[in-house]
Amino acid sequence: MITFTRVTQAYDPATDTMTPTTTTVTGSAIQVRGDPRRYQALNLNLVTMPTLFFAPTVYGESPGVGDTVIWALKSYTVRDVSDIAPDGVVIASRVVVGA
Repeated sequence: MITFTRVTQAYDPATDTMTPTTTTVTGSAIQVRGDPRRYQALNLNLVTMPTLFFAPTVYGESPGVGDTVIWALKSYTVRDVSDIAPDGVVIASRVVVGA
């Protein structure tokens, strides 16, 4: 089980402050071979930026670019997401992560 974490800033008009809000997407993942053409188009490094095939625990959820995740004991940031949604609802994603 892995967890992608997204931190956004929510504005509170009552206090006129920004408050960090954390959202998570959990599921299962395996590392798969990355698409060299996709890496080249996005100027990413195929050797140091793994591609994960991710299936969310909750049907329809998907990580986003900028989310963070721990994979193989290293902290990564999501660089690219390609959702698989045969009926318009995400059932899995190919996620490229990097430092």
